[in-house]
This record gives sequence, structure tokens and C-alpha cells, in this order.
Amino acid sequence: MTTREQPAGPRAPETADSFRLLVETVRDYAIFMLDGSGRVLTWNAGAQRLKGYRSQEIIGKHFSCFYPADAVEAGKPARLLALAAREGRVEDEGWRVRQDGSRFWADVIITALRDPDGSVIGFAKVTRDMTERRRAEQALHESEERFRLLVESVKDYAIFMLDPAGRVASWNAGAETIKGYAAEEILGQHFSVFYTPEDLASGKPQAQLDAAVREGRVEDEGWRLRKDGQRFWADSVITALRDPAGTLVGFGKVTRDLTIRRRTEEQLSQSNSELERFSYSVSHDLRAPLRAINGYAQAVLEDYAAALDPEGQRFLAVIRDSAKRGGELIDALLNFSRLGRQTLAVEPVNLTELARAVVEELRKAAGPDGTDTIVDPLPPARGDRTLLRQVLANLIGNAFKFTRGRPHPHIEIGARREGQAVVYFVRDNGVGFDMQYADKLFGVFQRLHRADEFEGTGVGLALAQRIIQRHGGRIWADGKVDGGATFFFTLPAGPPAAP
Repeated sequence: MTTREQPAGPRAPETADSFRLLVETVRDYAIFMLDGSGRVLTWNAGAQRLKGYRSQEIIGKHFSCFYPADAVEAGKPARLLALAAREGRVEDEGWRVRQDGSRFWADVIITALRDPDGSVIGFAKVTRDMTERRRAEQALHESEERFRLLVESVKDYAIFMLDPAGRVASWNAGAETIKGYAAEEILGQHFSVFYTPEDLASGKPQAQLDAAVREGRVEDEGWRLRKDGQRFWADSVITALRDPAGTLVGFGKVTRDLTIRRRTEEQLSQSNSELERFSYSVSHDLRAPLRAINGYAQAVLEDYAAALDPEGQRFLAVIRDSAKRGGELIDALLNFSRLGRQTLAVEPVNLTELARAVVEELRKAAGPDGTDTIVDPLPPARGDRTLLRQVLANLIGNAFKFTRGRPHPHIEIGARREGQAVVYFVRDNGVGFDMQYADKLFGVFQRLHRADEFEGTGVGLALAQRIIQRHGGRIWADGKVDGGATFFFTLPAGPPAAP
């Protein structure tokens, strides 16, 4: 009778060998054993990489050699072993020392190893190098501390936090300056105390919090109240703050006191309105006498020309030309005044098409003058087509005028992107101008060239500036005497602000 061989049981030695091989080859963690007194018994590749010792250099030495001198003097290594023996394991973060004396920030776990009777026979020690993480955390902490100090010391802006219910959770120096409350007086109070009775009646504070939650942020201008009840005109931004999971944790609120700016704008607006009415009235009243001058001069030329010598006829021609120029100046002034009251008809505008049409008209008027004109593709804009055409007509018309008679006249109409903005330009190689007088270019009736050199009323650039500003953009120029000129202007991406 044969006996069938029974299947072999678990091969524990091979499992132990595999585990040992695994531990010895790990490079990201120092994994080693200590005997009961703290001397190193084993050493893996990760321990050699982190601490710098080869196994033959460290086995048998006390693990306290990994600690800074002050930690050894304080008895930290022995205390950690005692804690591990009592609690089963101990975890610690702190500075450790490599073989070359350099320090690294370590996360250490020491686990007590016991025999079947429960007696401690040694310790397992796992160490990770956390230096880079600590540096990152320290840098973040320092950044947060700098930001906190910055926010707390700013005095021109009220910067504070609200909890999710709208109660004040922090308060900076600017908030105290603008709103009048000391921190201990306002912390914990609802931010609605800053709003006027009419805003409270309409539910504005809660509506703004709801909008911030919904949209992420909300900006508003309006009257707010100081602690003493005085009103001030504020620009405020409320931003919803969320944790990484997306849960609302509160709101950030930034408020500026714009009372002085608002008063200045109101006074400027009133002055502009009065000036526009005055300009319109004066311009309108001047038309009649200028017509009379021109008409009587024409009548003299027609009825009494034979009685006048050539010099007398020339004088009458000068009178007529002056009256005509006066009429042109009045028309320009009326257009300039009217623009301040004109409502913008905002629509998409193909500026490339508009510029090419202006160039074509100017070419027909100028005749075969040989001006080399390039119109690059221009990004589209939104605005008042008629007024933007007037801007292009003024700028391109000037380029034609001031390159007239120049050798190889050249004009380029183009655009370039600067971040999110688009800068349009009209560049020529004409007579140019001295940059020290650049601030006069956009003034009404300001001219850098004599009228007998170049025709014009001196209102075109002022009109172009007002149109661009009405659209929410800006206009400026760069030039050099006999080196040409470039006029730049921007238009906002969105629709222009209401007048």
C-alpha cells in the first residue's frame, strides 16, 4: 500500500525572505530595527539614502547619533523609546542629523517589538524625510502671516471677513478708519449695520450675500453709514469664500470710501454741462454776424468790384475766407458740444471695413498723390458706428494731411493685443511733432502747425478723444519732428458705459 504525499503547508521562511527583501530595497523610507537598548540591528537602502551611513558604518551604534546635540542632552531618544515601550508606538516630527552633519526634518514612527511573553525585545523604526514639505508649509505660513499683516495695516480700504450668516468675523485698520468702529465694537455684529434705512427696507444686504453665493462675487456702489450715522459713498466688493470641498465658509468684503471722488465728479459734470450750454449758446449766436460779414463782402465784390483796385478785392477775399473759417470753427465747436449730450447707439462694429471706407474716400478727395496706405485686419469692437467712423476719419485724415508732399508717404492702420486689451493705431511717416507738446494735441483749438501750413480747425483730435472716452477707452500719441506720428486708442471688450 502506497502512502500519498500530503500537500506541503505554508512556506514561512520564503515569506520572511520576501518581506526582508522588500524592506531592504525600499529607498523612500528608512526602515530599520533597534535592539532593546536602542542600538541599530538592521539597515535598509532607504536608511542609507536618508541618513548617509552604510550598514557597516552604523550597525551596532546607538540611534541617538541621528539626533541633534540639544535633543540628546534633553534625553529625547531615551524618552521616545520609553514611550514606545509603554504605548506600543510613538510618532514624532523634528530635526535629525545625517552622517555629514546636515539636518533634515523627519517624521519618525517607533514601534515596540515583543516576544510571545510580551517582553520588549527591540523596536522597529520608520523615518521619512519631510524637509521639502516643511519648507512648503513654512513658506505658506510666512506668506499667510505677511498677508495678514498687510491686510491689518492697510488704512485706505476696509478689508474684513463675514461668517456665512453675514456677521463680522475680522476687522482691519482701514475698516476702523472708514466705518468708525473699533474691532471690539463690531466683531459679531451683522454687516447690515453699515447700510442705510432705505437699503435695509429693500433687503439689499441679504440680496448682496445671495448674489455673492450665486455668482462668486458682487460689486456695488452706494451710500453706507459710519458709526456716527454719517453717510459716505462706497464702492464695495463681496466675495464668497469656500473650502476645498466647495462649502461656503464666509465672505470677504472690501470697501473704499469714494465720497470725495463722487463730489468731484458731480462738480465736474455740472461744470461740463454749464460749459456745453455756454459753448452752444455762444456758437449759435455767432453764426448770424459771420453770415452777415460774408454776405456783405460777397455783395461788395459782386456790385462794386469795378470800383475796387486788386488790393481792395484781395482784402474782401480775406474777409470772406476769415468769415468762412469762423463758421467752420463754430460748426466744429457745436459738434464738440453736442457730443457730450448725444446717446451712444451701441452695436457690433467692423473696424476693418470702416477704416477701408475712410481711406477710399480720402484717396478720392486727394487724387493720385501716391500715398502708400495699408489697412491691417482690425479686431471688431462694440460702439457707436457713426462716432467711431468719425474717430477714424480724423486720425486717418490727419495722416493723409501731414504726409502730403513728403517723399514716399506711408500710412498704416493696425492693431495689437496687450493682454486682454486691443490697441488700435494709425501710423504715418509725415512731419510728426515734438513730444514736449503732446499734451496740447487733444485740446480744443490747439494746433502745433500754422493754419497756412496745414488746414484744419484744431477740434478734430479733441473730438476723437471725447468719443473714445465716451466709449470707455483712451487715446494717446507718439511722434518725432520729421519722424512721423502714431496715434493709439483702445476700446473696451464689453459695451461702453452709459453716459
